[in-house]
Amino acid sequence: MADTVFNLDQPIGALIDVAVREFGEVGFETVTIGGRNLEVLQVRQMQKYLDKLVDRTRGGKKISLPLWAKVWPSCLVLGYTLTRFPFAPGCSILEVGAGCAVNGMVMASFGHDVTVTDVEPYALLFSRINALKNGLEDKVTISKADFTRDSLGRCFDYIIGCEVLYEEAVYEPLVDFLDAHLAETPSAEVLMAMDRKRQGRKFFDKADGLFAMMKSEAKYKDNETGEENVINMFRMKRKGA
Repeated sequence: MADTVFNLDQPIGALIDVAVREFGEVGFETVTIGGRNLEVLQVRQMQKYLDKLVDRTRGGKKISLPLWAKVWPSCLVLGYTLTRFPFAPGCSILEVGAGCAVNGMVMASFGHDVTVTDVEPYALLFSRINALKNGLEDKVTISKADFTRDSLGRCFDYIIGCEVLYEEAVYEPLVDFLDAHLAETPSAEVLMAMDRKRQGRKFFDKADGLFAMMKSEAKYKDNETGEENVINMFRMKRKGA
């Protein structure tokens, strides 16, 4: 799917048709963050879609699980934090590994200019649909970007992301990507959230040479298992900025 390209300038109805052809039944669900309601497109029958992917593997095709389609607890925690953060009016924000662009839309709803990036074309498709559905298309730019190798050619006042340390191969390249795209100003920051289970040691070892980091924790109860889990929040600022 990484090589798939969509025309994201189509009307929302045509874009939803593309999503239906791939995922079957889809529909909007309301996600509330910090008192703000967002309509987020979701796959209605994810297990049926996963079975479809399994069939593809039997044909020798390489597949990738649609992990981007889920609104993760870390996304909600980061989103709530962003609604309370003292951003300067109209600042530029980059969301990496955006998935459905929930946090990018939270920022756009405050009037900020947001660039939403992901490597998965269907994630960008859902992001564009969501921006249109919520009337945020004028504040949200959708761009395909692989943060292990790509450059957007500009810097941003803030970079946000959740669950981006999903595999070891991205740890060190992500540090370089953040360094290349974060503005060199005293107020510029990276704000990230991830499940405590993700250690990302090589990422933090390399990032320590460039960024001053602050870490905090947010606890939540898993509605399915009843277990208490922890989301780690990180704020990163350039050293000496």
